[in-house]
Amino acid sequence: MKLFLLLCFIIFSQLVFAQTRVSGKVTDTNNNPLPGANIFIKDSYDGISSALDGKFDFTTEEEGDVILIVSFIGYKQVELPLTLTGKKIELEITLEEEAKVLGAVVISAGAFEASDENKAVILRPLDIVTTGAEADIYSALETLPGTQQVGEAEGLFVRGGSAAETKTIVDEMIVQNPFYSSVPDIPSRSRFSPFLFKGTVFSTGGYSAQYGQALSSVLVLKTQDLAPDTRTAINLMALGLGAAHTQRWENTSLAFEGGYYNLGPYFEVQKQRTEWKKAPESFEGSLNLRQKAGGTGMLKAFASHSYSELSLFSPNLNDLTIKDFFKMTSNNFFFNTNYRDILGEDWAVFGGYSFSTDNDNIGLTTDHVTQNEQLHTGKVTITKNVTANSFLTFGGEFQNIIYKDVFNGFQFMQNELYLGGYIETDIFFTNDFAARIGVRAEHSKLINKYNFAPRLSLAYRLGQYDQLNFAYGQFYQTPTRDFLVYTQDFDFEKAAHYIFNYQYIGGNRTFRIEAYYKDYDKLARGTVYTYPYFNLPVIPFSSTGSGYAKGIDIFWRDSETFEFTDYWLSYSFLDTKREFKNYPSIASPTFATPHTFSVVLKRWVQSITTSVGITYSFATGRPYFNPNNPEFLGDRGKNYNNMSLNVSYLTTLFDSFTIIFFSVDNLIGYNNVYGYRYSDNGKLRMPVLSPALRSAFIGMFISLGKAYPF
Repeated sequence: MKLFLLLCFIIFSQLVFAQTRVSGKVTDTNNNPLPGANIFIKDSYDGISSALDGKFDFTTEEEGDVILIVSFIGYKQVELPLTLTGKKIELEITLEEEAKVLGAVVISAGAFEASDENKAVILRPLDIVTTGAEADIYSALETLPGTQQVGEAEGLFVRGGSAAETKTIVDEMIVQNPFYSSVPDIPSRSRFSPFLFKGTVFSTGGYSAQYGQALSSVLVLKTQDLAPDTRTAINLMALGLGAAHTQRWENTSLAFEGGYYNLGPYFEVQKQRTEWKKAPESFEGSLNLRQKAGGTGMLKAFASHSYSELSLFSPNLNDLTIKDFFKMTSNNFFFNTNYRDILGEDWAVFGGYSFSTDNDNIGLTTDHVTQNEQLHTGKVTITKNVTANSFLTFGGEFQNIIYKDVFNGFQFMQNELYLGGYIETDIFFTNDFAARIGVRAEHSKLINKYNFAPRLSLAYRLGQYDQLNFAYGQFYQTPTRDFLVYTQDFDFEKAAHYIFNYQYIGGNRTFRIEAYYKDYDKLARGTVYTYPYFNLPVIPFSSTGSGYAKGIDIFWRDSETFEFTDYWLSYSFLDTKREFKNYPSIASPTFATPHTFSVVLKRWVQSITTSVGITYSFATGRPYFNPNNPEFLGDRGKNYNNMSLNVSYLTTLFDSFTIIFFSVDNLIGYNNVYGYRYSDNGKLRMPVLSPALRSAFIGMFISLGKAYPF
């Protein structure tokens, strides 16, 4: 378990009690109210639109010195410096008319725009660490509509898409592998702490032309800026220990983190279904630099390294007298640096570079495999105001992916160079109608193909708090490396998205209902000899696969009705079939199910300074492969149920602010079955289960020298 995860609870305490309420009124020079003005904190997701009387009221978890931006079509944009301390701020803001609105171009929540932030669901770090039992970004997102509950593999499975169809973007650049190295039938965690990021934008389709190589979904993560202050923290828990120090200067912050984790002692207490020979053991460290440059520039650099070892036995269904052995050592290094600034009056520029390398050394009974994957990626984006009612964004990126695999001495190498360019414009036709129109062009060296992808997003405001959104786009992705090992004679895989939604965001309540249709074309097909392949005809390699996904997603969130209480409900209906990989006929894939439902409830108990969170998830059974059934993927597993609990108690130890955290996954003890594995002759089968019926975690997080917040 990462040190990032553990540190998040220290910062969590600061966030709970550092909310600042910002309210006021926006008028013109004649003291007439301006309804629908956009009021938001620069480089954050905090803001709102003014009401019919020009008044506004919102809360923010930002701290320290910030810039409040107030804009309205046909008026000069105002930027107000504020200092956020937790005390209420009242403002009277007057806007002057102007033919052209100048200033920084910022896309933010709370502003009325046809942007991904307004169509997507935004989760903050606090939402993530208090959802479920794992405090993991991807686990928290699985409680949102559009996602599937897949307990035996890592990744986000969105609206009938595989995990490979969802991409993670950190500071505008793609992350090749956001998870730890995986173990068969045991999902791995995210490498990133929620508190590295100031917001998590999860778009389930129809996203901006700035993003590519994702058929289904993008997860856009924007990292924090300068750290708020100097602090030192230590973490003590059943799984290991860690420490961190952050130093803050006027325009610079630098953070060091490190940790050692060994699950062996924990597994002795919390008995496992998995037969571990060596429980997971890891060492981790990171460095995080933030440097403010001038009045508007920000340089960011982040580097992390991790090393882990594990080994286990699993039953051999073809011969029950022996067991298969799996051993893995993993090395991961990740580096991301970027710079953004505002040049002149209305040029916003961004440039970044990222590098990652993942090296896995795997022993499989009698076989030995070495896998090395490197990614170099760079991106430049420029945004400029064109008129008072529109601005233009354009840029390009490259991705150089190098695969080096060795199987029992046989070597394989691939070197892919992917290039992408994009241009899009945001146009405000009226105060109530906006559009984002864009196009993206891409080229893959490995398959030697080009594509051209139009994107369109429309938004129409019905009233003060509700609006309609429509999105259409074509999305492309190169086939996965499993296919490219055999041949590069493929085309880009393609998906066309059609999305329509209604959303209401008023006060602290959100309601969204969204209907969608996805049309898949040119999916990669072929037998690659990964499970399941026996008893199936050999499928030649081609780009003739196809499929569809359609459904409805519903989301309701309310933190206003009940004092100190936040909850949300989500439901998804999905109808999907596809013919891809080695599928002999079109079928619902193993990672999709028609119905999913989640309830998340969080309650702050002031009298005992404790936060309690409960999460319940349900999903109908997913298809699985049964070689004895002539209907391909004609069997369905049992329904999935899970209830988890997390509790955070805030107190003081050794004159330092302390959080004692406790969580339990699968509190009720549902015996979830994720599918079955069969012997080669189909006579024996074994259920795929979670490593333990329940899992529990307890830890203590101490922020040295920090006073109790009450």
